[in-house]
Amino acid sequence: MAATLTPAVRASRPSWNPLRCGGTGLPPNLLIMAKAVAIALLLTNHVRLLPTPFLPFLPWLDAVPPLLFQRSIQVLLVASAAALLLNRRVRVSAFLLGLSLLAGVVASKAYYGNNKTFCGLILVLAGLHQPGRSPWMLRAQLVIVYFGAGLNKLLDADWRTGVFFHNWAANRLHQPVFLALEPLLPPLLLAKAMSWFTIVTELGLSAAFLVRRAYPVGIWFSLLLHSGMLLFTGSTFTLFFYGMSAATLAFVEWPAAPLTVIYDGDCGFCESTRRWFERIDLEGMFRWLPYQSGAGTAHGITREMAQQRVHLAIGGKVYSGFRAFRQMLLYNPAAYLVVYTMLAAPGAGDSKFRNVTVAALLVVFSPFFTPAGEASYAVLARNRHRLSRNSRCQVG
Repeated sequence: MAATLTPAVRASRPSWNPLRCGGTGLPPNLLIMAKAVAIALLLTNHVRLLPTPFLPFLPWLDAVPPLLFQRSIQVLLVASAAALLLNRRVRVSAFLLGLSLLAGVVASKAYYGNNKTFCGLILVLAGLHQPGRSPWMLRAQLVIVYFGAGLNKLLDADWRTGVFFHNWAANRLHQPVFLALEPLLPPLLLAKAMSWFTIVTELGLSAAFLVRRAYPVGIWFSLLLHSGMLLFTGSTFTLFFYGMSAATLAFVEWPAAPLTVIYDGDCGFCESTRRWFERIDLEGMFRWLPYQSGAGTAHGITREMAQQRVHLAIGGKVYSGFRAFRQMLLYNPAAYLVVYTMLAAPGAGDSKFRNVTVAALLVVFSPFFTPAGEASYAVLARNRHRLSRNSRCQVG
């Protein structure tokens, strides 16, 4: 007789579904990180950029047949990225995928770039991660990158005075907003302000990621910095946007057990919402329990509170309403992978679709949007019984 797999059983072995991240040799947050970079590599057709040896950092690579070297790392990149996405030997796959990028970096000074080196390193470090231990090497990598970037700019006179930023924004990017605002201000004031904002932010992030309690703030400002760079320049800087944003997942404490969602079992609309979220919850991350079952008592949720809002319990903290649904998306691996697919799908060039998508995500997940989100949720909550024909009690 066929048995229905519970969430715990489903997560006990890896799935071939690329949207699944449970039951592998990597914790879900690190696997999402590695898959995000793999998605970017494949959808931007990065394989075509992998080089033949040219002015290599390791001179002996000049002796390797150029076409053989290039085809070898191209095959390695595609095969390891595919294996990673399909949850096959994920630690080995991540390591080999990073190795293919680093092989290209050391083989050609023309191919070398900080973005490729960084992505190669975080993939290799993900592959070296020991289950059950803190991903301290990945976290240290991000701290080093931000500290080095901020210090380099701080020591550069052209960055401190705004000269570099002015030439970059005005003469190279021809950035329309910058060009419109700069004449309204004293010379170089705007460029200097943006230069120092970048320096302070990068050095601040290197400090924030050293303090566990500051991780959430660090993650938010890191995403804000790189999303702002994308919107300002229209460029992902090859892999930099994808790699830096994905790397912040190393600072996320991923739940070890399913999270409890408490809802009104007498509400047909709430039941429909539960069924929809369970369909996209491929990992069984959320355990939906009606308040009528007594599940809310342990979390201090009264009947009146349950009738007004859905509640999500994470550790000792309870989120409700719009905040609860936003957290459910943040702890759903499939949501990340779909988003990275949408962002990388337009390819390597500038994309209005990608820019609009990033801007929309920043708005929705911004703390400043929470009042608008809660107001919208309140309207739906007041009218939920009108939105469903089924309002029978679900618990006898």
